[in-house]
Amino acid sequence: MWPFSSSREKKKKSHLAKKIVVGLVIGGAITSIIGKKLMEKAHEDDEDDGEDENGKK
Repeated sequence: MWPFSSSREKKKKSHLAKKIVVGLVIGGAITSIIGKKLMEKAHEDDEDDGEDENGKK
């Protein structure tokens, strides 16, 4: 039994957890930007139809 193996395994698990968290944060940021752009485009398309808020032309 090597006394240093447990700390090495903890570092690997900790490193993997950090990668997962960073990936989720970056993925969430990218998704929010893309979603915002899509919602703006959909809103612009609705305004281009020429209808007012009541649905009348």
